[in-house]
Amino acid sequence: MPSLCSRVLPVPALLLALSLAACAQNPAAEPAVPLSGLSSTYTDPYAWLETPDSPDALAWVARQNQRTLAELTQDAPLSDFISTATLLAHEASEEGGSGALPSGGAVDGKDPAVTTIDGVRHVYAGSNCYGTVDPDAPSPAPGADPVVMGRTCLVSLSRTGEDAVEVREYDPVAKAYVPGGFHLPYAKQTVVWLDHDTLLVARGWDSSDTALTRSGYPYVVKVVQRGQPLDQAHEIFQGRVTDTSVSPAIFRDRQGHRAIVLVRRPSYFTTEHYLVEGRHTLKLGLPPLAELAVLANGQLVVKLGQDWQTASGRTFPAGSYVSVDLDAARHDPAKLKAAPVYLPGPREAVTNLVKARSHLVVTSDENVRGRLTVLTRVDGGWKTTRVDLPDMSAVSIKSSSEDKDKLTVTVAGFLTPQAVWSVDLDSAAATLVKAGSPGFDASPYTVDQWQAVSTDGTAIPYFIVHRKDMVLSGDNPTLLTAYGGFNLSRLPTYSATIGKLWLDRGGVYVVANIRGGGEFGPAWHEAALKTHRQKSFDDFTAVARDLIQRQVTRPARLGISGGSNGGLLMGVALTQHPDLWGAVAIKVPLLDMLRYEAIAAGSSWVAEYGSVSVPEERAFLASISPYQRLDPTRTYPETLIMTATHDDRVGPGHARKFAARMEALGKPVLFYESDEGGHGTRGLDDAARARGPALELAYFASRLMPRRAERPAGGQVVAGAAD
Repeated sequence: MPSLCSRVLPVPALLLALSLAACAQNPAAEPAVPLSGLSSTYTDPYAWLETPDSPDALAWVARQNQRTLAELTQDAPLSDFISTATLLAHEASEEGGSGALPSGGAVDGKDPAVTTIDGVRHVYAGSNCYGTVDPDAPSPAPGADPVVMGRTCLVSLSRTGEDAVEVREYDPVAKAYVPGGFHLPYAKQTVVWLDHDTLLVARGWDSSDTALTRSGYPYVVKVVQRGQPLDQAHEIFQGRVTDTSVSPAIFRDRQGHRAIVLVRRPSYFTTEHYLVEGRHTLKLGLPPLAELAVLANGQLVVKLGQDWQTASGRTFPAGSYVSVDLDAARHDPAKLKAAPVYLPGPREAVTNLVKARSHLVVTSDENVRGRLTVLTRVDGGWKTTRVDLPDMSAVSIKSSSEDKDKLTVTVAGFLTPQAVWSVDLDSAAATLVKAGSPGFDASPYTVDQWQAVSTDGTAIPYFIVHRKDMVLSGDNPTLLTAYGGFNLSRLPTYSATIGKLWLDRGGVYVVANIRGGGEFGPAWHEAALKTHRQKSFDDFTAVARDLIQRQVTRPARLGISGGSNGGLLMGVALTQHPDLWGAVAIKVPLLDMLRYEAIAAGSSWVAEYGSVSVPEERAFLASISPYQRLDPTRTYPETLIMTATHDDRVGPGHARKFAARMEALGKPVLFYESDEGGHGTRGLDDAARARGPALELAYFASRLMPRRAERPAGGQVVAGAAD
């Protein structure tokens, strides 16, 4: 077995290693020095933990992992949590199916998403197939089928689940990689088919410091021909190193129209769209906050992230879908006219749009509940028909095709596992095809949607999942989570793990829909951008106080959990209101907001958080940055911090430094870092995917649930001696 200090071991190996002697202490000093208010020239004593694969940092990680697992094993039936979560993850995998995955060498039969190429382990990260429609064939007659070609796929393979991938051409009929086919080495890259023998590729084309943007993404697009070495590819577009990224996209429709588009992102949210016409690029006069959705009947359908006054003088509101004629855009790209496609209601946020043979289909969330709407072209406009699907659920499109007027959607709620429905678009009728297999008995529980009032009077909705006979005694162990960033919404989601390991043990589960997310469209997101972000934090606190005021729970029984941007939210909640929580889980987080731009892909998020280079924004970041706001004089609840060594998006440095500083200040902290996966669970096997939730819920159960509780009939928890 490798040295415990040289490698982060998975949980089973660590459990075997608990009796090993502690690793040598890292020579770096860990003084209990307050960082808040320090000058910009101050040297961070924990900066050495920012290097993901530093031997000293990995030794520190191994030591922390060992201590955390030992403590959780002592305080909770950790092995039971892990085995139950693993079984549920396996059942979910069996339910969903893995599909046809490439082999291309030795395949691990226990994990079909893992493949070994030339002795190196890779995880399947998705595919991009070509061959449904020949874009160079003559336009078909109205009603005729397009010309169909042979089919091959570009398969993306990631080593550990991070964003960087290797791309190989794969033949799904032969179930093998194409001999001499396209092969793009490991990198962060975007690849699309131009035709069967030509790719448009955005990637770092050499090893120089300027090969990628400062955010770590491509900004140079080239044409790659079949059999051509990458160093001979022809460049067609170059953005700037200060951009977030540049990527290519191809849009086609059944009528034979094709739009080759380059998407330049000067910042994380803003875009510039360029049509490629021969050797020229035409900049489209779309607003900065806009995204192209589909090409249908020669019309580019655009999703607006801001109000837009078109060349005709008409203004369309943010959150709408509108259409722009492709031929007109080629003729006069700067002065675009648009027509409405779908205009959402005041409490509605559109999430996706796809096209079928004769219809467009929109998914949206109305008061944070999924909706499906069929759009039919009538007299030059679009008729809308709502599809009747289960309420209090999340709705997403599973599969659609331009060749037919049917599609399949998935519908899931907090208490109803993901089910597959078939929708006939001509009649807008939905039929249940396959109900999901429940992972726990949901009959004792119910879901309510309540709302709290934030500090500025804004109503903040939240979902609460609880027993039907819940007693409002202020003593229910409650787990509260939220996200609140990047225009992303927290929707009803089925989790058998939450059901089995939290609800069935007497817990209450709460999801808050705070500002910064996308639950109510662009305005909900924009309300908490940059120096306005305290609104998001205040919203979260308001929901917590509402739960306490309603006598659902009390601080000693209230735990909070969030990841990524939600991890920042948890860090701020911990440092601003430490007396409000009984336990806090912070996962793959941003925590050092004065350094975030220099860590991993952090500089790409300036449009969300602001920049330390702007005095006003730096002052705000310093005022909320959890790493700097840790106070030696304050009492904090024990905090669990979790991250991943190979997270190449946020980076593990934030979590490591925060845990190190809490420990140095004598504050109670547990830290666990996985050496599998990246910024999420992509590519993880069932056991690895289950490990994080099992550790987290074991922690919450041991900290929030009475240790000597009696559980009478009905499952109500009687206060014990935990506090």
